[in-house]
Amino acid sequence: MANSRKKTKKPEKTVKNIVEKNAEETVRRSFKGWLAGIAALVIAGGVAFTFVPEEKVPAAIEPLHTELLAARNTLIAKTGLDISRFDDTAVVDVPGTSPVKLYFAPSPNIRRGLCDFIRSAKSTVDICIYDLDLNEVADALLDAKARKVDVRLVTDEDNVMMAAVEKLKRAGIPVVPDNRPAIMHNKFVIVDARYIWTGSYNFTVNGTRKNDNNALILESPEIAACYLSKFNEYIDGKFGPKARQKTFRGRVVLGRMPVIVAFSPSDGVRNIILDELSSAKNSVKLMAFSFTDQEIANRLGDLAKKGVSVKCLFDYGQANSKYSQDSYLRGCGVKIKLSPNRSGKMHHKVIVIDEETVITGSYNYSKNAERSNDENILILKNREIAAHYLKEFKRCWKGTKGYL
Repeated sequence: MANSRKKTKKPEKTVKNIVEKNAEETVRRSFKGWLAGIAALVIAGGVAFTFVPEEKVPAAIEPLHTELLAARNTLIAKTGLDISRFDDTAVVDVPGTSPVKLYFAPSPNIRRGLCDFIRSAKSTVDICIYDLDLNEVADALLDAKARKVDVRLVTDEDNVMMAAVEKLKRAGIPVVPDNRPAIMHNKFVIVDARYIWTGSYNFTVNGTRKNDNNALILESPEIAACYLSKFNEYIDGKFGPKARQKTFRGRVVLGRMPVIVAFSPSDGVRNIILDELSSAKNSVKLMAFSFTDQEIANRLGDLAKKGVSVKCLFDYGQANSKYSQDSYLRGCGVKIKLSPNRSGKMHHKVIVIDEETVITGSYNYSKNAERSNDENILILKNREIAAHYLKEFKRCWKGTKGYL
């Protein structure tokens, strides 16, 4: 009987253990679910926080916002998705004339914008580009030719054998290389002798996906005439010092916006930049792939010593060259930063003066750009345009665009 009683109690104990274990497992699962829910809410909140405009983030939590935004955009970049990660386009209304359209890279929209620009041509497309390897751009030019648009291309001798350029040559599009050691470094397109595309953007995969770049489109027969005049010199085989026709600083009032167009080496671009810098009263922000020009460095150093806020963002690789002026500028009180973009290039050639004047184009701040390369700059005095370039400066400075 004793053995029989023990056997009847054992199942009761087993059931109790099972119930207790189930209860513990339920608690554990509930706790894990609670933690997962909290984590999901934190992640969702962090992602939502990255969509708050940078200018609206309180200073106290700006570093956190910067880290989260950079992480989000880097993750998107690593997926390889062909989508925007920041405000990479802008349209600025200019009183008295057509709006100016701005593009910033890395972004797919700069490539799409260029192709759309070419497709808008009704009579002519004159394209002057250092490097072209984007098949989409070549195809847009071939489509233009098929529509009976007159297409011409000028490029650098080192890049004339690129596959995309070869496609154009086989289709009968005139392609003129510079045939010399110095480089044809321009990046501009003239459509219908009326519309201009220019900036720092080479028409390449890296220029689109990896490098910090800018481009803009504006409408002006007068400005287009300045570019077309120089383009025709190139078509005639005149490059560098042989392309002697001056634009006389190409001064144009576009609506109510003063604009200057200039080319090197014919127009003395360095002196034009020095003149603009001399007018700086409060701030200068500069982004440069290459900065080896001592005279421009001296002017920036003098401004900093006078109390003007001067900030310079340089490409990491180029700043390590022995001719780079970054060390000199630091000694003058200029705030220097090397670009966080280590998978591509900080390829801008931009100066923003007193939050109003923007200098952009293909011109690196170097002796070669001044004396031997074919280059162009565009200077615009417009606070809204400057505001967009300042936003780009801040993104590049903080590294929030999402670099691989």
